[in-house]
Amino acid sequence: MMRCLLLGFCLCLAHISGAQNAYRRVAIPEQAYFAEAFDAGALDRNWVLSKAVKDEHLQLLKYNGEWVIEESRELRLLGNRGLVLKSPGEHHAISAYLKKTYHFTDKPLCLQYEVFFPKGVDCGGAYIKLLSHSDDLCLSRFSDATPYTIMFGPDKCGSSHKIHFIFRHRNPVTGTYEEKHARQPELDLSDYFTDQRPHLYTLNVYPDGSFEILVDLTLINKGSLLEDMLSSAASAHEAQEQEDSARAALVDAVQTSDTKLQQHRRSDEPFTVSSVSAVGFELWSLTADVMFDNILLCDSLEVARRWTQDTWGQRQTPGVIEKLLMATVKRPWLWGLYVVTVGLPIILFVSFMWPNKRFGPPDQDYYYKKTDKPQADRRQDSEEQVSHAEGAHPTRAEAESRAVRRARRNTDVS
Repeated sequence: MMRCLLLGFCLCLAHISGAQNAYRRVAIPEQAYFAEAFDAGALDRNWVLSKAVKDEHLQLLKYNGEWVIEESRELRLLGNRGLVLKSPGEHHAISAYLKKTYHFTDKPLCLQYEVFFPKGVDCGGAYIKLLSHSDDLCLSRFSDATPYTIMFGPDKCGSSHKIHFIFRHRNPVTGTYEEKHARQPELDLSDYFTDQRPHLYTLNVYPDGSFEILVDLTLINKGSLLEDMLSSAASAHEAQEQEDSARAALVDAVQTSDTKLQQHRRSDEPFTVSSVSAVGFELWSLTADVMFDNILLCDSLEVARRWTQDTWGQRQTPGVIEKLLMATVKRPWLWGLYVVTVGLPIILFVSFMWPNKRFGPPDQDYYYKKTDKPQADRRQDSEEQVSHAEGAHPTRAEAESRAVRRARRNTDVS
C-alpha cells in the first residue's frame, strides 16, 4: 500500500516536471557551414536521396530505404520535426551539400546532432558522415564507397554499444588514405540506445589535435588524434601476402609519419585530412523510425553553444523525481530504499500530525478550546461513567432511582 502511495506521489511530481512544451522554430546561424532543424513539413530540396545502383545491368538501387520528415513521437516537445529512417532492414542513404567547404585550419571543428530511437534499436547504426571535398563528388551517387573525412555517432551490433569517431587521413609516407578509430570509452553506453529518449551527440576537434566527445553535453571521451587513435586492421588477404619484414617496415613508417604529423603540419591542412563539402547518412538498421534532428557543423564553440541552447535547450530536463523513477528500471532494489527513506518519514509525519478530535471544528459537539482550566463533565458523560462502573447499562430512570437511594442511606448514617 505504501509503495503504491509513493509511486503515485512520484508520478504526479514527474508529470508536473515533464509538462509538455510547444516547439519553437530555430533560426539558422549565418556562421555555420551547415545547420538543419528540419522545421519544414517535407524533405528540403537541399537533401538528395542516393540513386546509387548495386547492379548496373539490372539498374537495381542499392539504397531503397525511405526517408521522411515527421513530427517527433517525444511528447515533451510538441510540434518538433526530424528526419526519420522509415524502412526496417533496408539500406538508406541521403546527403546534403554544405553552404561552403570546410577546411581544417586554425579553428575547431564542431559537429553535433540529435538521435532518437523511439522503439529502441535491435541492430544498426545512426552515425553521420562528413563527405570529403572533391571535384567529382555527386550526392545522387552517394554510397559506402564515397570518400569521407569523419564518421561520428552511435552504432549497435549485438550486445556491443559504440559511439564511433573515425577520421581518414593521407599517410605522407605511403600516400594512401587510412582510417583512424578513437578508442571506445570505458562506460556503459546502453542507456543511450534503450531509454527511448533523444540524445545529443557532439564532436569537437581542436587545432592542436585534441578531440572531445560529449553526449547530452556530458564529456564521455577525449584524446589526441596522434596518440589515442587506432589504425583499422588490415584485411586477411593483405596479411597473408605481406612478409613479416615488410609488415614491420610499414608499421615503422606509419608510426614515424604519425609522430611528425604536428611537427610538420601543413598550413592549409594541419591534420592532413581532406576538406569537407557535404554531410550524409549512409545506414542500415533493423529497427525503423530512427529520428535525426538539429544537425550543426561550424568552427565556433560559441555558435555551437547558442545553437544547442535554441534546440536541445527547449527540452525541459527531467526533474529529480523523474530521474529516481528511471533509475528503478534497471535497479528494482531501489524501491526498497525509496520506501525506507521516503515512506517512513511520511508514516511518522501522518502519525504525529493526524488531527485530534478534541481540536476539531468548533461547530461539533466534541470541540473545546485547549486551555488549562478544568472542564465540567457533561451529564451524559457522568451517566456513562456510572453505568461503566456498575458493569451494566441501566436506563436513565433507573440511574436516577439509584442516586436517590444512595442519598437516603447517607442521610440515615449521618
